[in-house]
Amino acid sequence: MATESSVQRVVLTAGDLPAMPHVASQVMTMVSNPDTTAQDLQRIISQDQSLAARVLKLANSSFYARSRSIATITEAVVVIGFRTIRSLVVASVTRDIFDNFGLTEKLLWEHSLGCGLAARTIAQSLRYSKAEEAFLAGLLHDVGKMILLIKFNDKMLSILEEVYNDPETSFVRMEQRLLGFDHAQVGQLLARKWQFAEEIEEAIGCHHAPARARLLPALTVIVHLANAFCHKLEIGPTKRPDLELSEVKSAKALKMSPAKIEDLLEEIRTIFAAEATTLFS
Repeated sequence: MATESSVQRVVLTAGDLPAMPHVASQVMTMVSNPDTTAQDLQRIISQDQSLAARVLKLANSSFYARSRSIATITEAVVVIGFRTIRSLVVASVTRDIFDNFGLTEKLLWEHSLGCGLAARTIAQSLRYSKAEEAFLAGLLHDVGKMILLIKFNDKMLSILEEVYNDPETSFVRMEQRLLGFDHAQVGQLLARKWQFAEEIEEAIGCHHAPARARLLPALTVIVHLANAFCHKLEIGPTKRPDLELSEVKSAKALKMSPAKIEDLLEEIRTIFAAEATTLFS
């Protein structure tokens, strides 16, 4: 978790973090209001045609396993639910942090989205009630890297190259050495600015150190494990195909058997392959 001194360093060095776009911010507020209707969300999301089109595209993806086509935002809200709509809007907004995708940005986005899908899949397999929160925390766990890549391009490219060539290199330790803070702290601050629930903020800030989580430790542990699954599957810039997942501390904390891990690995691999084209575009 970010301490006051580290927060000050981030703000002083990194400057202003991006604000959530107006329509997306309205959606976040409305989803939290029990009086909001599907028609209310339809009216707000439709103000941004690009966002509306992407939400419909995601709602019709095989990841949500719907037997019929969803034609309107109202129908999407009714069929897949408010919290899932929130997830799709945040996925769209996060993708737009980068206007122009190069290889580095593509790898980071690929990893972020892969981790969101993996976290949701793990949560569902455990019958964990906060599967959409797991998706959001997984999706945003490395958003700090995206922000730092924009603000400190040369230093971040140097770190990314080092980690790409030697996956055992600690990304966090290199950031702390070169910047005085790390991407998890920046991501936590962005989640706070975007007014996410404190447990999602915590999961982002603690995803490299899940033992530090206090509000909802299970969520942070799931994100930590999802991150490891993506490293094993080589989704993103860190590629560790030889990683022994059963030895990862979050897998042990969740008491996952080798057979369960192998089943999840194949399920996540299949989901990611099926959704990559739909969700990246």
